[in-house]
Amino acid sequence: MKMKGYYTSTIGSFPLEDTDDNRERCIRDLVTLGIDFPAYPQLNDMGKQFLDDLVAQNCGIIYEHGEYRLADKRVDVDVKPPGLKPLLWTIKYVRKKGLKVNIKAAITGPFTLSSYIKVNRGDMLFSTALSDIRLVEQITQIVSKVCEEASRNSAMISIDEPILGVIVGARIALKYTENEIIGILNNLKNSCKETLTGIHVCGKISPRLSEILLKTDLDFLSHEFHDSPENMKIYNPKSLRDNEKILSAGCVSSRNPRVESVEEIFELISKFKDYGDCLIFTPDCGFRNLIINGLREKGYKAAIMKLRNMVEAVARFKALLPLN
Repeated sequence: MKMKGYYTSTIGSFPLEDTDDNRERCIRDLVTLGIDFPAYPQLNDMGKQFLDDLVAQNCGIIYEHGEYRLADKRVDVDVKPPGLKPLLWTIKYVRKKGLKVNIKAAITGPFTLSSYIKVNRGDMLFSTALSDIRLVEQITQIVSKVCEEASRNSAMISIDEPILGVIVGARIALKYTENEIIGILNNLKNSCKETLTGIHVCGKISPRLSEILLKTDLDFLSHEFHDSPENMKIYNPKSLRDNEKILSAGCVSSRNPRVESVEEIFELISKFKDYGDCLIFTPDCGFRNLIINGLREKGYKAAIMKLRNMVEAVARFKALLPLN
């Protein structure tokens, strides 16, 4: 999907308890700030949101002794799409209130969900479903259903895969190939239909991972650039243009409670002025763990102040680089 312009978005999570009042507060604040593509308020753990629904559907994933486990040798994929409650709540709310807003759906990807599910003893990733590409593919079939359903109600979809930054370095840490990774991500993109769809991977991105992501059918690639400035080296304007990718750049810290000034954010995002006629600016990651001195409320207020300054910095960026 061709898109032109400079936009703001969020990754999804905030450090508030998951209640209807807090969801309403989040989405109203994001609309008031003028975020172009606000993600639905994701106030629960990104794995728990989807896996608890699967446990309830008796698909072979169980929860015991504080962890998710595979009860059998496979996952039953004949289930209803899990984890959609917060998105559907948000869509219903904005329609009821008559709010004109382009909602972004944050969907935890199959690699990351697989990393939650224990299949053997041990604490390493090798003891989880992530170690078996067949299980990852089964989880992919389920996540594809989530993507298809989300595409009916969302203006943008982000497949959140933080674990990819861990397992893909100079080599792929597990026994599967680049083509298998690309195939899974393309499967998800196809399930999202015509909805603008990308992937979010936080932390340091290896050159190999960037090469893999560039080869996918995804529309945008979302990474952190504030706390991981070395990521500036992983893409160049030509590689993005040649592979028809939009860059989504994290430009404020999601970990440090210090509120970046408008000038600081503007200085960072200005480094992307040659990266094409479409850019999306976001926080580095979600704000779920931005809890200040044990207080969620302080963390939330800091997050909103960061976003307010980000919106203003992007407005200055637009004024500097008006599109024809």
